[in-house]
Amino acid sequence: MSDSLEYTGDSETVAVGTDMRQPNAGGVPKRKWYIAIVKQHTEEHCCQQVQKLGYEAYVASQKEIRRYANRHRRTVSRVVISGIVFIKATEEERIQILKTCPSIPVFLTNKAGKPNKFGRRPMAIVPDEQIATLQFMLYHANSPVCFTNIPIKQGDRIRVTRGPFTGFEGFVEEDDKQTELVINIDFLGAAKTSIHVEDIEKII
Repeated sequence: MSDSLEYTGDSETVAVGTDMRQPNAGGVPKRKWYIAIVKQHTEEHCCQQVQKLGYEAYVASQKEIRRYANRHRRTVSRVVISGIVFIKATEEERIQILKTCPSIPVFLTNKAGKPNKFGRRPMAIVPDEQIATLQFMLYHANSPVCFTNIPIKQGDRIRVTRGPFTGFEGFVEEDDKQTELVINIDFLGAAKTSIHVEDIEKII
């Protein structure tokens, strides 16, 4: 049975992150986006377990409308960054999640960070604005978003001037017929999706 794919935004509202790098008034720590490493194909299940504990969690996925030869259609969710669940928590809450959620075995560390007196490096933290940008891309893209674990900085830096990505800035890869908007995600790599050349301008 042959099938084809169509990409569409989710019906839910895309959350926009706020700056969580500074503590609340009174010294209460604010939540940050940590990167949990889980088994492939268990991302959604792990995310739901964390959410049931009362924490915000996010799996980078894109809705696809799968079309079959018998004309049936079914909406499926394709995980774009496999083996990863983003979890928003304080450091104390992150440790608690490790103790109470067996499906979350480990969090990604910042290998470039300075080790503490015990030789442990700090946890990798993704800025709120990068999570918000990734969510926006996955929600609005009408073509598949793919992910590479190698940060891409090839070509000119551009700004999108039309369409759902208006105002976005990033780097491009390009051939004769297609341009790909590339957005880097700290510690992980880059997400990219196709965009029409008429909808961008070069940043000088």
